[in-house]
Amino acid sequence: MTDESTPTGASAISTEAMLQRFLLISRAVAGQLDFQSLIQKVSEEVGFFLPHDHIDVCILTGEGDMHVAYEARLHTGWGEAPEPVPISGSPIRSILRGQEDFILTADAQRDERFHFDGAFNDPIFDARLRSRLHVPLQVEGKVIGALSYSCHERGVYKDSHVTIAQYVADLLSSYIHALNQGERAREAAIRQAEIHAHAEGLRAGALRLTEALELERQRIGMDLHDQTLADLTRLNHELRRLRMTPKIPGDALNGLTDRLEGCLQELRSIIEDARPSVLKLFGFEEGIEALLERAVASQPRPIAVEFADETGGEGNRLQETLQVALFRITQEAVNNAIKHAGASKILVRLSRIGDQLCLSVSDDGRGLPKGETEHTGGIENMRTRATLISADFSICPCEEMSGTCVRVMLPAVEPNTPLNSEPERTNAYFDR
Repeated sequence: MTDESTPTGASAISTEAMLQRFLLISRAVAGQLDFQSLIQKVSEEVGFFLPHDHIDVCILTGEGDMHVAYEARLHTGWGEAPEPVPISGSPIRSILRGQEDFILTADAQRDERFHFDGAFNDPIFDARLRSRLHVPLQVEGKVIGALSYSCHERGVYKDSHVTIAQYVADLLSSYIHALNQGERAREAAIRQAEIHAHAEGLRAGALRLTEALELERQRIGMDLHDQTLADLTRLNHELRRLRMTPKIPGDALNGLTDRLEGCLQELRSIIEDARPSVLKLFGFEEGIEALLERAVASQPRPIAVEFADETGGEGNRLQETLQVALFRITQEAVNNAIKHAGASKILVRLSRIGDQLCLSVSDDGRGLPKGETEHTGGIENMRTRATLISADFSICPCEEMSGTCVRVMLPAVEPNTPLNSEPERTNAYFDR
């Protein structure tokens, strides 16, 4: 066998020996999973009939206007470039663009084809490369890169080497194309994972923010209960005592007492709104029913309310943060229907639409007045709450009744999922 370091003419090699060598190359590269390992194996095998001091494989990337290089034996600036570089600066750009079938030169340092304005040709001089042979890598007639051989000596490669080099390139093209596609798929998967991780981080942050806001509301509610409400209650008792004093006319205090009692009632309502303890005590569905009953209890006109759960209790499986957010959106929508739309019937429905959980609040009221946008204070509050839990929010005319329908959509639990099971990623809103 001829030593790999000894330049050899193709004519000195028998057809059988060459065929055996091609089989060895095929076996050697078949198990390689990256370009660097592949070109190293190629270098070890092709020296039998293609002598070289440097070998590299150049791969087109992106839209075909950039390329990367992988080298063996010698390592130069071509293979050490940290990012893909434009093929416009490549000394073998005519090969990469499909303009030439091969490039053969006896002395690359003097060959004008390798030297032009903007050429990335420093490695030719830095590595003392003179004899060079370049052939394209092609798949289905399309150039996907190039295979290059170089020697320090002048005039090493002959026309007979071109044919052998192209045989090797054709043998490697399918492997290289498969590796390139796999690399692109991995990069796409990594980018997708990073995007998903970023989105998950935003969602988790929004949930934490929603929870923090709710805790702050509860703290305010407890402060109002423990101090402000107690002070007003004592004041009310004092006013009642004064009313019993003969020297102070009772009529003078009646209006003040009535207003104070109204303030106390309003304050109790604020505290209850800021602290929806019914969710913790009874669950989401019962909390919505209690909300509806309380909303219409003090109204001077009859209002029919109904809560329809078509999910078999999925609302109670939501994380507490999501329950509170949906509770608040329902509360705002119901109050709007009563105070602004003049509704006589309100329907709150929890249902599944495809793989999503849908909460809707429908009424038979007047709907949004003409010229009024969907960006009023109450609607924006609902939209913001939905955004904080990564849910979709919409408000539109009601199909079942003549009024308005407020709808919130978020990913839902798969049917029959055990409460203590590990949820799928798409069900991350729900408690484990």
